[in-house]
Amino acid sequence: MRTFRIITFGCKVNQYDSQQWRAALVRAGLSEAGGDGGCDVALVNTCTVTAAADAQARQTIRKCRMHNAQCRIVVAGCYGQVGAAALRKLPEADLVVGRYGPEAFAAVRDLLGLSGGAFAEGIGGFAGHTRAFLKVQDGCDHRCSYCIVPLARGRSRSRQLAEAIVEAQRLALAGHKELVVTGVRLGEYRPSLRVLLRSLETVPGVERIRLSSLEPDDLDGDTIDAIAQSRKTARHLHLPLQSGDDRILRSMRRPYTLRRFSDLLAAVRRAVPEMTFGTDIIAGFPGETEEQFNRSYQAVRDLPITHLHVFTYSRRPGTAAAAMAGQIPGPVMRERSQRLRDMFEKKQRAYWETQSGSTTPVLFESHANGLWTGLGEHYFRVGVPSREELGNALRTVRLTRAAEGGMSGDLIAQQ
Repeated sequence: MRTFRIITFGCKVNQYDSQQWRAALVRAGLSEAGGDGGCDVALVNTCTVTAAADAQARQTIRKCRMHNAQCRIVVAGCYGQVGAAALRKLPEADLVVGRYGPEAFAAVRDLLGLSGGAFAEGIGGFAGHTRAFLKVQDGCDHRCSYCIVPLARGRSRSRQLAEAIVEAQRLALAGHKELVVTGVRLGEYRPSLRVLLRSLETVPGVERIRLSSLEPDDLDGDTIDAIAQSRKTARHLHLPLQSGDDRILRSMRRPYTLRRFSDLLAAVRRAVPEMTFGTDIIAGFPGETEEQFNRSYQAVRDLPITHLHVFTYSRRPGTAAAAMAGQIPGPVMRERSQRLRDMFEKKQRAYWETQSGSTTPVLFESHANGLWTGLGEHYFRVGVPSREELGNALRTVRLTRAAEGGMSGDLIAQQ
């Protein structure tokens, strides 16, 4: 039987699509290669959110050929969608397709001479993961000036509610206790996130629901109320700010001010006092002065943020920001990014230290050197020493101290 291997880059939506590719290739009669050995087909599911992501994909494609001269290399994903012309010039790439879909799957079948397996959407499990991603939305109709994602993922579209719930049931039956509800523009899910959350709440076997990134302007009162009323939705939200300066936000085409963002966090906290927040910041956007960067720095320092992604601005062809004056030199952008990371590392550790003595539910995922580690409700890693078999167990932990990359704790005995 011919074998395949999938290499995935990028966001949760892309990781979900890799699971769809995996299921499709198995239906078509292939088996997934184990270990680090060779394979007959290597599918590289790419990201294109930054130039660095493009470069990483090209490097991986070359390595696949170098280590496995006879395999067929398929390039899929967002880079394949918007950069197909450049990728087809790579001698290592046998086929370039875009997002997972009927045309992409048909092209792969033709390349490999497969006769079995019909195209289908959806998944029945999430191989190699304790938590499963449930994609309910894709695409984006907005045009933030720096972002290439709408070109790569297309118009905003939602899955039928009944279809999403059936898949959630399949994932729960496969043993996934936490579902991470994801989409490119998750807050635009229709009929609404409120309806979706209430439906997911009733799925047997689902013990925790986690929302992936939500745009601040999509988080309305109904959604906040639904989260507050939910018994299973994790008390952590990721809301990308991108800049703490209002003029830069306008230039980015972000439809809010820093004050409005701050007020939103306060409104969520009034409804759900235990809620924590993650955010994104772009350092070095075109025209960003040192004073404007400092506003981002101060916003991250002062807002109740417990998780941070710092992105060094990347000039993406086809975006409005790529043509803007005032492009910041690379060394300046990288230095600003590092300043943010250094400051936030201290802030995050200080937050973890305040949690000592508190309890949190942890979904355990891995074991090494006598230590089980998993993800706590508030999106930080927790490690506990235990001889119990805790894989895929959701257990309450008393946190004891801040540690490298998260917190240490002790299991609380089950009643």
